[in-house]
Amino acid sequence: MTLRRALIPGCVFALFSLETLAQDANIAPPAPETQTPGTPAPGVAPQPALTAPAPAPAPANVRTVKGRVADRLTNEGLPLVRVIIKGTTQGVETELDGTFTLPNVPARAVTLLFSSQDYGEREVQIGANQRTVEVALENIFAEEMVVVGRASEVARKNLANSVASVNSEEINRAPAQTVDQALQGKVAGANIQSNGGAPGGGLQLRLRGVSTINGSSAPLYVIDGVLVSDVAIASGVFAITESVAGANANPTQDNQVNRIADINPNDIESIEVLKGASAAAIYGSKAANGVVIINTKRGRSSEPQFEVTQRLGMYTLANKLGTRRFNSVDEVRDTFGEAAAQYYVEGRRFDHESALAGRRDLSSETLASVSGVTGNTKYFASAMIKNDEGIIANTGYEKQSFRLNLGQKLGESVEVNVATNLVHSLGQRGLTNNDNASISNYMVLPHAPEFLPLEANSDGVYPQNPFLSNRANPLQTAALVKNDENVWRFIGSGDLTWHLWKTEAHHLRVLANAGVDRFQQENSLFFPPELNFEPLDDGLPGSSLFGTSQVRNLNSGLNLVHTYKPTSGGIVATTSGGLQFEERNIDSVYIVSKNLNAGRQNVDSGTVVNLRQNRSLVRDRGYYVQEELLLLDERLTLVGALRGEQSSANGNPNALFLYPKLATAYRIPSFHPKVNEFKVRAAYGETGNLPLYGMKFTGLRATGNIAGSPGLVGTGIAGDRNIKPERQREIEAGVDALLFGGDVVAELSIYQRNISDLLLQRALAPSGGFATQIFNGGSLRNRGVEAMLQVTPVRGGFEWTSGATFALNRSRVTDLPVPAFLAGGFGTSLGAFRIEEGATATQIVGNDGVDENGRPIVRKIGDTEPTFRMSFTNSLKYRDFSLSFLFDWQQGSDIINLTRYIYDDAGTSPDFTTGGRERLVRQRTHASTYIEDASFLKLREVTFMYQLPKDWVSMVPAVKSARLSLSGRNLLMFTGYSGLDPEVSNFGNQAVARNVDVAPFPPSRSFWTSIDVGF
Repeated sequence: MTLRRALIPGCVFALFSLETLAQDANIAPPAPETQTPGTPAPGVAPQPALTAPAPAPAPANVRTVKGRVADRLTNEGLPLVRVIIKGTTQGVETELDGTFTLPNVPARAVTLLFSSQDYGEREVQIGANQRTVEVALENIFAEEMVVVGRASEVARKNLANSVASVNSEEINRAPAQTVDQALQGKVAGANIQSNGGAPGGGLQLRLRGVSTINGSSAPLYVIDGVLVSDVAIASGVFAITESVAGANANPTQDNQVNRIADINPNDIESIEVLKGASAAAIYGSKAANGVVIINTKRGRSSEPQFEVTQRLGMYTLANKLGTRRFNSVDEVRDTFGEAAAQYYVEGRRFDHESALAGRRDLSSETLASVSGVTGNTKYFASAMIKNDEGIIANTGYEKQSFRLNLGQKLGESVEVNVATNLVHSLGQRGLTNNDNASISNYMVLPHAPEFLPLEANSDGVYPQNPFLSNRANPLQTAALVKNDENVWRFIGSGDLTWHLWKTEAHHLRVLANAGVDRFQQENSLFFPPELNFEPLDDGLPGSSLFGTSQVRNLNSGLNLVHTYKPTSGGIVATTSGGLQFEERNIDSVYIVSKNLNAGRQNVDSGTVVNLRQNRSLVRDRGYYVQEELLLLDERLTLVGALRGEQSSANGNPNALFLYPKLATAYRIPSFHPKVNEFKVRAAYGETGNLPLYGMKFTGLRATGNIAGSPGLVGTGIAGDRNIKPERQREIEAGVDALLFGGDVVAELSIYQRNISDLLLQRALAPSGGFATQIFNGGSLRNRGVEAMLQVTPVRGGFEWTSGATFALNRSRVTDLPVPAFLAGGFGTSLGAFRIEEGATATQIVGNDGVDENGRPIVRKIGDTEPTFRMSFTNSLKYRDFSLSFLFDWQQGSDIINLTRYIYDDAGTSPDFTTGGRERLVRQRTHASTYIEDASFLKLREVTFMYQLPKDWVSMVPAVKSARLSLSGRNLLMFTGYSGLDPEVSNFGNQAVARNVDVAPFPPSRSFWTSIDVGF
């Protein structure tokens, strides 16, 4: 709270200071040639200037220019297009019909700059005597610029790859906790899955299917040129829940947060998603899982634009599992035994699930930003204060963010841009997910029948739960357990462009960039001794854990770009080359303290203290050359690139691995009046996936002892000094079309990805002292189809735009040099993931009957890969009203519902008497009993907006615009799945072992009301 009180006035003061400086700069006297004072007519009082204190120029030296700005294809007038005289701050905005009147234009040849967020920028030169002008701007499809290299970009109309783009309006249409949540349902081929419903995020993004088995499965995120970390670091709660014990020793069960959650979605101008190797090859060995390029906002308008948004809302429980209703004491005896009868009172029932997750506290979000252009300086600054209250006690998500982006022209040849972002977040995660100590909320709820009181008495004392040996009470656990994740993060980037040589035909420039992403994550967990289970679980009452992780990503680059565009036309050639240096450093330390003295939280107050530290450092070097050609009146695009990389993560850090790329596209001349653009494209590219840190080393434990003396003991896993990146080769082809004057936009892509040199483990002879070894071998394949369609059937006073995306993917393990192996799950009795040659990489196998000898028959019983995914968006506008909504549809995909198994095993599932008892019997021989269809249709987001009339708004001094909106997220879900949410994945942030439901944090829906004010 102290931090928030300090940040709020600090951020507001900084924003207002920037605005004041910008306003002071913008009221400076205009250029000398427009400063000739005029003389008022006799008897007429001089009128004060409205836009600047400088005297008006003499009529003999100026003129008024009128004109109209329209869409090039539809010829419809474009409102709110900024028109300024280049080199000055003098300008106007177009009216609703696209017309404008620009006074005081010097009576000489000048250049007008037309700029629009949706249509880009265009310069138009007008003659000394010209007083009217008609300007046509290209639409997004034709002129949106898309990154195709480390230092180059191309207009979307010439793009040779499928690159999904999401703009600021689409990202922020409905409030979202995290950036990846805001992307759900908006990118064809992107499967964005939640690890649970805990506040503060915890999602995983998979592009075009499985691309690895044991390597990193996260895409690469690039923000303003900085390769940022999206690492998911375990909180350490596994030390208490013992979830790493048994066959699933993986700390990903800690309900981790992937750190892209730190980014403020409201700062984002656009997101570009490079989904495959054919588009992302220029990022080499970091791009096997795709690349997400995030561009934040910059100053645009010459006048300061100050905006404030205030949102209020709440989160509510979206779904409940329910529990069995006991109607007689005999049912209680039959289920729990004779001793349970004493707790049953006829007619007494408690809704423990609502008591646990029924909070509806007020959440809020305050946003403020200022942006503009003054002289040769562009600026954008923003502040955010966010407080999301969780639906379970002691859960929630707080975030404060401050951003400052500056751009400066230094003369005619040098441009410098700096982007900085300081973020603080506090996530209160609660205690959910799988555990082997039976203490997390939804692991205990099945053992708390509806007739058992769990609420605290008047003295604040919670009753013990007699139906568990450790006496855990989930309401007490929620009230007393602390599981906080505190993060401070700084992301900074700078780039410099030096226009070294520029003529009519040649443009040579040097681009240098550097960036840093540095954050510290602190996890503080506290289990006080008064918890019912604390004295019983291990005989050491009270547990405290402190974990701290220091993460630093550094990257820098130097690029040389030459563009050749002769005045005769016919060719545009862009040649680029450069080198990059990148470093990733992670240092995590965990301290676990038990048997706390007097219940103190300090980790030094325990009698049993354990330490654990994980460190990794990887350095990479990259080099590339790229050539882009636009031929045949910019109808033919040819792109070729080659990247070379060296990395300390490889067995040989000096080995150079090459990643080529070839792509072409041809815009076919219009063959029908209704066909405005029709493009065919094809591309080939290669990327890699680096070995995980330490795979090349043979592990040693320093905590072992030999004959009573401390010594280094092997871990049993041998490294490989020849380990190298996995190799991905992708072929992509597609068509793009713009029809009916822009009323129809369509894209279709097909692809095949072949991944070889997979990172695998093989068994070794025990006599060698090692059980397994990491090595490269095997291959898998992904094939898929992606499509996008956008239609605007109605324009005019009422406008309706509708869109849809479609994607399907099919994987196959084409070669496996080791015997088939399990890659996650709880064994074949409940369902597990198996990698075997000829099968899909996402198959679920399990016991499916017995053979003649009574041994289980193990075969495929499910698959986590969806049959297809689709989304539907609609945007309707009428005058000052607008309505938008998004439906997200997943068809197919299977999920292992072990939460249902836990309820059945406890005898408390809602349908235990009619189905649960039979399921338990069938599960003994058929693991498919708890495999369910994960198909769903969700109303992801809906927003209704009302733009207040200008005559209302103008009544408030300095206010230019105001808008009210009502919105919601995840309001409706249609599914046959019996669990809380078919998107859950307790084993998130893994390549294969997803779609496992074990006692997750329950999902929520959110409702928001917002007011946006512009000054």
